[in-house]
Amino acid sequence: MKQKFDIGVIGAGLSGLTLANSLLSKKIKNFILFEKDRILKNDKTYSFWSGPGLLDIRKKLNIKIKKEWSQIEIKVKNESYIIDLGEYRYACYESKSVLKELYKRIVKKGIKVERGVSIKNIKKIKDNWQINLYSKKVLLKKLVDSRPNNEFDDKYPSLKQVFVGSEIISNKKIFNENIATLMDFSESKKNVIFTYILPFSKTRALVETTFFSKKIDFKEVEYHHKETLENFNIKKVLRTERAVLPMSPYFEPIEDNHYFKIGNFGGASRPASGYAFTRIALWANHIETNNKFSYELINHKKNYLTNWLDKIFLSVLRSNPKKAPDIFRIFFTKVPISSAIRFLSDQARLADYFFIILKLPKIIMIRGLLNLYVK
Repeated sequence: MKQKFDIGVIGAGLSGLTLANSLLSKKIKNFILFEKDRILKNDKTYSFWSGPGLLDIRKKLNIKIKKEWSQIEIKVKNESYIIDLGEYRYACYESKSVLKELYKRIVKKGIKVERGVSIKNIKKIKDNWQINLYSKKVLLKKLVDSRPNNEFDDKYPSLKQVFVGSEIISNKKIFNENIATLMDFSESKKNVIFTYILPFSKTRALVETTFFSKKIDFKEVEYHHKETLENFNIKKVLRTERAVLPMSPYFEPIEDNHYFKIGNFGGASRPASGYAFTRIALWANHIETNNKFSYELINHKKNYLTNWLDKIFLSVLRSNPKKAPDIFRIFFTKVPISSAIRFLSDQARLADYFFIILKLPKIIMIRGLLNLYVK
């Protein structure tokens, strides 16, 4: 006998569990989640900005943050630029703590979650979807899919963010726990390469090696990461994380009111950075605060001005990666930090766009714009 639900969500990661909680807030309960992993993993770090004019993610999630910082650092050619965030903060969560809380809330409401299951295939039967597991069949009116695509978009100016990270304990007190290093650039003509450091104490930090690249080459990233870690006199590696995130401006919702794509490949990922945590929180807030629920709300909405600037920015990074360190330096040191943060958080005001366009190097950005129509 087939199980029947109004909605089925493939993937109980951040997007899937966030959507599940949003559906519950709209009194929708006849849905099911499918997750391939049996246990929650602590293999990601969710970082975000907080402060005036931004969605209060900490209040929304009601989960204790791991750490927050009042200053950030950008390093270019070994020269350090410290930026005071004023009323704003840069903060992070461990993925396991967030997913555990989101999971607990839906289970408490009696929502069915099939963990540790493999989907054999999916069939369209008239206006319904049938998910065939190896042990049973489930019939759905609507299907929401958060799985990654098999292929990345390579259309110009799309890139990939490829990173490898290690949370480490050092033998020495070498970290300034009050300053998060967002970008410590390495010179490269082929890729944008930087080290990202979140210090949790004087001896403990997450150290990530990140490539903005046209190709996915974990071997090269891991080699660079290994070299970087040699600078930290490591006593112990607590955990590791690695991923590839899409950096593509070419997202369009699927024109099917019975199938919805969510997650990094469904519009949650910010083109210019690859990060999705804040976008997912804003997406959930949009669903929850809308007076009337409609299935169209499940699709991520595109901000065309932000997407246009991201497209130009990606064009510059892809065609001229060696210019990236100076562009990021200018962005964080010349643009008012409140404008920069609101822009990075997808909550920019018109004045913020004005300041960004005014301060970024004109010739380089115009070339990036022109390349969009030439390449």
